[in-house]
Amino acid sequence: MKVVDCRWERVSSRTKRKAIMGGANIKPELTSQLQDQKVKSNENIVFKCEAKNLDDVKVIWEKDGVTLGLSDRISIEQSGTDLRLTIKGAKGADEGDYTLRLSKGSDSVSHTVKVTLLEFDQDWRSIDWGKSVSIKHNLEDLTLKNPQVKHLNFLLHGPVGAGKSSVINSIQSIFKNRVEVGALTAAGSGTSFTLTYNSHQIENIEKKALPYVFSDIMGLEIADKKGSHPDDIISILKGHIKEGTMFNSSSPVSENDRNYNSSPTPSDKIHCLISVLPADKISMMEKNNLFKKMGDIREKASHLDIPQVVFMTHVDLACPLVKDDLKRIYSSKNIKKKMQQCSVLTGIPMNCIFPVKNYHEENILNGNMDSLLLDALKNVVNFAESYVDHLHKH
Repeated sequence: MKVVDCRWERVSSRTKRKAIMGGANIKPELTSQLQDQKVKSNENIVFKCEAKNLDDVKVIWEKDGVTLGLSDRISIEQSGTDLRLTIKGAKGADEGDYTLRLSKGSDSVSHTVKVTLLEFDQDWRSIDWGKSVSIKHNLEDLTLKNPQVKHLNFLLHGPVGAGKSSVINSIQSIFKNRVEVGALTAAGSGTSFTLTYNSHQIENIEKKALPYVFSDIMGLEIADKKGSHPDDIISILKGHIKEGTMFNSSSPVSENDRNYNSSPTPSDKIHCLISVLPADKISMMEKNNLFKKMGDIREKASHLDIPQVVFMTHVDLACPLVKDDLKRIYSSKNIKKKMQQCSVLTGIPMNCIFPVKNYHEENILNGNMDSLLLDALKNVVNFAESYVDHLHKH
């Protein structure tokens, strides 16, 4: 006769019930994390992760605290332990904080990440990408109204390595219809390559001299007694410095110097001051005294009513989006941010700041690079023309 231990049977039953109930209370758990997303306009936003203990779990996706539902643009998927949220064609309104929340009874687990769009939904500044040839022809045919001015003089200044000489070469390349290296640059150098006051007149493919002369000087340097002396730059603005003058960082050219022009004509003066600043180093430059030097020069130029602009170079190094596609320069949020920093640090308004890409590694012309440079030059010529007309009337 078999004897059953009823006490043991009751214990076993309680153990089974506890095991079953314990299984029902296992909390959901994320086994991989969501990642922040930085996306281009119209690119899909995809969040995916893995979780376990998903039986009877409510999966909720939220944006800025509001629950997301299925739509033409939003799909929510779950396959086993895999969870996924896809938003098609990213727009500006899709920026924000996204939360995945797993709820089971009173238990829940969540993770929040951020979506950042690298660009605006549309360009915030227009540019004639396909009209560089006609713009170039208009600039070639310019006739100045002031008979005292033979050509427009543009002075480039800025930190060492910003690309001042490359700006000259790049503009000359467009009109020559081939990549030029007339103004020598110091590749990779930490000190100024230009030691004298040099002028470069732009020519076209037929070797016709165009009414544009770019002057290149020593770069401004962080150290107080290195690079261009601010007093020399101010003398250049007024037309007092002759071409070929050798500069001394610690001692500006005096009125007794043989290279000092004591009676400058309107044609000797600078008609637009162009600050050349590298987009990829703006934030670092903010911490040194370079902008104080530039501010002193800008103040003097303002007193002389000389127009001032910024050519912001190295845009491809400052923004991967622009490096991939130069046409996205005016939809790039990062480039606009860099331009705003330039404006704050220099005091020059946004509509006088022009992002450009110089010819550096390229050995053939690029239409998009030309469009940016010609757009900048066209505006600079307009500003300089207005200044020269003002000189003529007064």
